[in-house]
Amino acid sequence: MKSLIGTVLIGLAAFTIGTSEVPAQDRDPVDGGLTIYMQLGGNPGGPATLARELGARDAARVLDVNLIEQHSQWNPQRMLQQANEALAGAPDAIIVMGHPGTDAMTAFLNRAKSDGVTVVVGNNNLPGSGASYFGLNNYDAGVNLARLAAQEGGLTAGDKVVVYGAFIEGAPGANVAEGSLAALDEAGIAYDKLQWSNEAVQDASLAVPVLVSYLESNPDTRGIIVPGHGGITAFLGKVVRDAGKEAGEIVTAGFDISPAAIDEVKRGYLTLVLDQQPYLQGFMPVVAAVLEVKYGLGGLFLNTGGGVVTKDNVEMIESLVAQGLR
Repeated sequence: MKSLIGTVLIGLAAFTIGTSEVPAQDRDPVDGGLTIYMQLGGNPGGPATLARELGARDAARVLDVNLIEQHSQWNPQRMLQQANEALAGAPDAIIVMGHPGTDAMTAFLNRAKSDGVTVVVGNNNLPGSGASYFGLNNYDAGVNLARLAAQEGGLTAGDKVVVYGAFIEGAPGANVAEGSLAALDEAGIAYDKLQWSNEAVQDASLAVPVLVSYLESNPDTRGIIVPGHGGITAFLGKVVRDAGKEAGEIVTAGFDISPAAIDEVKRGYLTLVLDQQPYLQGFMPVVAAVLEVKYGLGGLFLNTGGGVVTKDNVEMIESLVAQGLR
């Protein structure tokens, strides 16, 4: 792993200095001595955060960064509070998650700019902020999730699914759900919208009785799509079983790989998982923060949501999950 990371960073460094007339050996090293605060999402070591943590720690180790980790249990208000707490620590850079929204974070962004603190965004973008971003293009990811679920599960026009997500305008995950609904509309697949609760966002097990009750009341439902919550996705197999359904009888799809999700895919109760590749969401923002602080290289963007897990590739993905890479 270290040799792979080193190769990537050497390539980045060669790219940034390759056209300069100053010999590389006469330059200061890119790495060293920076303090960076980083928001990592839910809980330490959790299924939706572990790979992101490992990616960030790998980059920090290679680049000799003092990395200060922050966890929020996916609470947008806590994220905003943490951003301001980080700013009070006068670091070189802060890597935030954009769940509170651009409007809510504008005062923080302005203070960071005034104080000369670099801000990088991960996982959920802050449109209009101008900050480098590493994560999903949320609307497109929602579209992709619904399309792939229909394709993998054999859903066609006239089928009915339930979309369990965020539908309140401006709420975290709302633009992901919007993309999924648009894809279902285009395919002619009928759907009910079921708003998840704040409690279920914090404790995904609370989604199980809600979805089981829905399936029991709507026996014609062919699928469940969860646009944007890895914890809930990992419980979809239990939902299917508790509703008295067999593996494959209900198409199930959502975000984020975890050991539980991998097991459900192998057992046939989880049809498809869209992988945000959170290792990249951990590794690349640290690299970007260092390059921006050292060289002023900003405005970077990487859509990390290119991974998909199905029964056809789950065995290979499982080994990468065990290494903390997926």
